[in-house]
Amino acid sequence: MLAAATFLSVATGPAVSSNQERPYYSLGQSHIWLGATVAVLTILLVILIEAAKQPSWLRRTVWINLAAIVLETLIGFLPLPQAPAVRIAHAFLGQLLFPLIVLIAFWTSRGWATTPEQAEGTRWLRRLMKITPVVMLAQVALGILHRHGAIGVAPHLFSAFIVVFFVLGLALPVIYRPQYHALHRVAAAFLISAVVQVLLGFVLFTMVAVEADPSVTILMTLIHAAMAALTLAATVMMAVLIRRRITL
Repeated sequence: MLAAATFLSVATGPAVSSNQERPYYSLGQSHIWLGATVAVLTILLVILIEAAKQPSWLRRTVWINLAAIVLETLIGFLPLPQAPAVRIAHAFLGQLLFPLIVLIAFWTSRGWATTPEQAEGTRWLRRLMKITPVVMLAQVALGILHRHGAIGVAPHLFSAFIVVFFVLGLALPVIYRPQYHALHRVAAAFLISAVVQVLLGFVLFTMVAVEADPSVTILMTLIHAAMAALTLAATVMMAVLIRRRITL
């Protein structure tokens, strides 16, 4: 529930922060209520995990998550009009929060409590596992900077090609090697999410270039920002599962 509410909050954020035409501003108003829902669910999660006497590292993680939610709320409620740096910080922190909450959902699931089947991997795959989430996060950051007018579109477009190489290098060896059968569906979902996100980005770039209808362009911006959160979370989960199931 917390992950779903956080995703919807991230998805509706651009309707408020980067929507100059305001055709979807009413949708953006739900961003405030979704933020409040995220805060309440986070507090409940902290209480439940403390009461269940979960491991200390997990308890620290949910407290860090709660602190981040508080910071995100404080930034979001700064007086309008907000400076670009404030809007960028708010959007970037929201993108960081979603994969963290997805990880917490995984760490509190029954699947985490079981001992997974492991397969032998390569050093190259382990290196990609560590680098790809950083590359994806950088791409998300460039997208946020562009959306808020801090940079042009060129760095975001160029880095998209770099991201594609890392995604293919991480996903394809897992998909096409039988010993990694337990991760085939996860790798396929990760690859599909990244490909869809790249295609959405190029569609959005084309719409801006041809000066398409602003309402349609803003709607595509909302979808692209939401897909960025899903893709970043998929990348982080892919890395965590590779670390958990593939050994050197």
